Amino acid sequence: MALWQQLSTCNVTAIHKKIQELYAHSPISILVRHNLAEHIEGRQWCLYNPEDQSHHRDIHQEFQSFLIMLKYKIEELRNSGDMERIMDTSHRLEEQYNLLSNNFSANPAEFVRKMQFLLTEEGKILQKAENVEMEVKPVIGDTWMGDLQGSLFSLSFKHVKELKNRIDEQIASLDQKADFKRMSQEELHHKSAGFQSRINEMTPVQQNNFRQIRERYVRTLQGLHTQMNEIVAGLLNLLNDIIKKLKDAHDYILKEIDDWKEEQRRGLISGKQPPSLDYIERDACALADALTACASYYPRLRDHLDEMAESRSHILQFHGEILNFIRALMFKCFIIEKQPPQVMKRDTRFSATVRIIAGERWGFAIKQPVVKVCLVNAEQAQLILNHNNNDIRDVQPCGEVLNGEKVLEYSTQAKTVHFQFKNLVLKKHNRAADRRAAELVTEEKFGVFFRCMVQVPYKESFSPHPHSNIADSHMNLPAVSLPVTVTVHGSQSSSAEATIFWDNSFAPRNRDSFAHPGAQPWGELKARISDCFMKNTDRYLNEDALRYLGMKVLNLDCPDELDNKLVSWQAFSKDTLKRPDRTFTFWEWLYSCIDLIKKHFLPMWKDNLIEGFISKQRTESLLKSAEPNTFLLRFPDSKQGMISISLKLPDESIKHMIYSATELKRLDLAQRILDPRALKFLYPGHPKENKFKKYYRSDREEVPGYERDMIRAHIPLEQVDLMDNLFVEPEAANENQLMEFISYFDSY
Repeated sequence: MALWQQLSTCNVTAIHKKIQELYAHSPISILVRHNLAEHIEGRQWCLYNPEDQSHHRDIHQEFQSFLIMLKYKIEELRNSGDMERIMDTSHRLEEQYNLLSNNFSANPAEFVRKMQFLLTEEGKILQKAENVEMEVKPVIGDTWMGDLQGSLFSLSFKHVKELKNRIDEQIASLDQKADFKRMSQEELHHKSAGFQSRINEMTPVQQNNFRQIRERYVRTLQGLHTQMNEIVAGLLNLLNDIIKKLKDAHDYILKEIDDWKEEQRRGLISGKQPPSLDYIERDACALADALTACASYYPRLRDHLDEMAESRSHILQFHGEILNFIRALMFKCFIIEKQPPQVMKRDTRFSATVRIIAGERWGFAIKQPVVKVCLVNAEQAQLILNHNNNDIRDVQPCGEVLNGEKVLEYSTQAKTVHFQFKNLVLKKHNRAADRRAAELVTEEKFGVFFRCMVQVPYKESFSPHPHSNIADSHMNLPAVSLPVTVTVHGSQSSSAEATIFWDNSFAPRNRDSFAHPGAQPWGELKARISDCFMKNTDRYLNEDALRYLGMKVLNLDCPDELDNKLVSWQAFSKDTLKRPDRTFTFWEWLYSCIDLIKKHFLPMWKDNLIEGFISKQRTESLLKSAEPNTFLLRFPDSKQGMISISLKLPDESIKHMIYSATELKRLDLAQRILDPRALKFLYPGHPKENKFKKYYRSDREEVPGYERDMIRAHIPLEQVDLMDNLFVEPEAANENQLMEFISYFDSY
């Protein structure tokens, strides 16, 4: 394998970094090295000694040969297409050509010395890389495909380029034959007219000569007709081949977009940001350029259709398929890059961003289309998701969104087309009249609908015909957000979040409606719950916690085969907990725990100081084997939004103290742990000062000339000897006014 190919296909980041550092300050750029890799590695640079005067003539010829090859590469790129990427690469190579010519023409020996150094260093880098496990991937050169290296998409495009070049050659040959045929017909017509006007004056010999000339013209025309038919037959085969390759590339990009949308949806649960859309933009631009080139074949072949009656339908069908590819690509490339909030409160400002992938290629940077925003219900969203252009035009909003009209923003640097809405406000919305009585308002789903009317690019090539879905020169590009719920007051937030969590977790890929997902196996649900905790509290739940939650939501005592058991939406969000009987649902309890963590002890939770989801019985079992004065922090299932401190006393008894959010506002959890002397060890045996002291806040403001009181946590217990250890010394008590907050025991 060639040296540069081995280095390029190496998937080790450190190797790539060393190559970039090697060429960062070199007068021979990495772009030149990449495009002339075969020529550079085919020359015997090691045979030249720059210090030897007798070698200077050969060195000069070698340098001139290098410049000729670089110039040839520039011309080759310019002739391979008219896409902007090609022009940019050829322009950069021409700058390098001028730079090398100016710097080394007077001293080509220095150029050879630089080349020898670079190749030697590359060999050293490759030798070091041989000891590193590498993933090798195919590399496509820096041609009209840009930077599409290493993907199946780029491999398909390599064949597309080859087929495109052959089609261009065939069409050029067909044009040449057609021109020659037309000229021959004109000459034959002119000679026939002259013969008819002088036929009475011509001798039999002259008449016979004319007949021979006419027969030659007829044979020539017949030969041209046969040759043109052969060209057309070959052309049809090439068109069929390129359609297959374009379909592969088209399907690949549509899958890339679907994968990105899926990552975006899952990221709304886990908090992970989806990757940048730039890699899809790159691939879509390459495909858009190829489709544009193929759309031009029909106008170029239009003049030949009358003479190709048998092939006319095939040409029209090819053109129709290209137009359908363009339509589908434009539909799919209208993407909501930043989703609006999925729990939306009326009269509250929100933002969103939409983007037209490859919009610059369709000319939207100049035409500047407008995007309009409205709210649609689930039934209307289903029409949009089915991508029926006529239905999209007929969609009527069910809610008014202020500031919902925006002209595109074009980034000249990134060459992207996007629309940023920063001040959207939902003013009113109409709920479905046929909504089931049992269905809460927070279970009704809406969608934020973005609609963009655009003019089809290159409309002269898009005349309607039976094989195309494009009816006119304008199209509606639709994009509907992920489902949103609309609330009017804060008490609805928990139920609304449940609806969105369930939908984001289990909605089918490429959904065509907002239908509510059915029952799900606990193995799937627990992963999504853990992701939700990671997003909101920066910590995943461990298997013990998830097992406890699974038994709770499924109302089971035994964890056997828990992952395969189905959890219904009813059990997750609507039915109250059964063991023991509670007045709140599983989700309401879980949601209140997340809210408590975020507002009152998030750093302690992230540091794994809070056990959290563990049963009362399991807690007592663990503490029985621990030292006295050992405590453990958990969420009691008897109350919503509370935390419990379970403490083992010296008499081996276990006490459970419970704190609400209101109590934690008055005195935070760290102080409630650090103040009482009865709490000494965090289970299994960590001194509490080592774990909690950094969370203790002394935020009392000192006022000169005044004394401030102090609030301390106090656990009243019956044991007198333990009580003596709970308070500060009397002298300290005289200096501070102590206010005792008594925590009540958890009797559940």
